[in-house]
Amino acid sequence: MVDSQVAAVPARVLVVDDHDLVAESLVRALSVEPDLVVVGRADSVQAAVVAAERLVPDVVILDYGLPDGTGVDAARAMTDRLPDVEIVMLTGLSSGATLAAALEAGCSGFVTKGGPFSELILTIRAVRAGEVRVPPEMMADLAAHLRPRDREVGADLTKREREVLALLAEGCSTDEMVDRLFLSVHTVRNHVRSVLSKLHARSRLEAVAIATRAGILESSA
Repeated sequence: MVDSQVAAVPARVLVVDDHDLVAESLVRALSVEPDLVVVGRADSVQAAVVAAERLVPDVVILDYGLPDGTGVDAARAMTDRLPDVEIVMLTGLSSGATLAAALEAGCSGFVTKGGPFSELILTIRAVRAGEVRVPPEMMADLAAHLRPRDREVGADLTKREREVLALLAEGCSTDEMVDRLFLSVHTVRNHVRSVLSKLHARSRLEAVAIATRAGILESSA
């Protein structure tokens, strides 16, 4: 389900990849989607950050390997400057360590280059709608690579915040949480921000991963 507040306006997408053939292929393929519009391209960490600040995209498709650093470096810089941007990491390194680094940098989605293009489209739409998107088979490996955190992490979550966290783990969009919790969009978004703050997470996806590792989701079920 796509958040109705964002579905009416095409998502502004910035493509970041240092291989011209890959970048051009992504631009062409994304441009035929009626709900997506590519607003720019970049081929390095520095260029990506500059482009993001200038173009203010909704979603950034970010390659992991760049000439002057990694996609993690770019993601961290972009989320510091543009906290509302959604970032999808695109990489051939389908490991828990890579995913953990991407999450801790603020990414909301993760797509491996070996997967179908349709998965990238689904992930873009999902993160735009406020969902989390990560290959389910990688969750266990992800948890093993996250940095150690306070054993009491999440202890101050309220009952409602735990409900919101559980719905995030299901991959629910903001609209779906509004319908299931009978709350306003504004209230749901406030709860999500509070959950991220209390779990010391930079993205919804990282919050789910942290909660999975800490056993918070199991205890709130």
